[in-house]
Amino acid sequence: MSISEAIEVFNELLKTTNSKRETKIYKSFLKILENLRNKDLSERQSPMIQEALGSLLLEASTENSKKYYKQKLSEFKAFLKEEFYFTTEKHYTEIGMVYGLIIGTGIGMLYGTFIDSILGSSMGLSMGTSLGMLFGMLYGARKDAEAKKLGRVV
Repeated sequence: MSISEAIEVFNELLKTTNSKRETKIYKSFLKILENLRNKDLSERQSPMIQEALGSLLLEASTENSKKYYKQKLSEFKAFLKEEFYFTTEKHYTEIGMVYGLIIGTGIGMLYGTFIDSILGSSMGLSMGTSLGMLFGMLYGARKDAEAKKLGRVV
């Protein structure tokens, strides 16, 4: 299935749905496909993407469209990341924020517990969480800028 055919499939799906969640998934897929169509793909990349789109079985009719296409979107993103190192916008920022939140919470709890067992743990938790999230977002934003500079954002 070509990129243009996949875009047509999702445009038709957009016309037939009333669900906001399904619309969001379809628009995410469309955005990625539009960016791929506008990107200068090599002779090796284009057939591989067409083959991947064909294997996703996008034209299949299912009972739970939202779940089906959400899974297919995840599979397609994983394929693009594994094969071509393509990522979506703010991909690293989101991941950095999650890891920063986790690590910052742990460090904040440890630090707060050493200061004071009752009051220090709540202060350490709030400071560690916010600082960890901030540093994670900054690191992720830097990685996103690097990926955009290399032309790997779709």
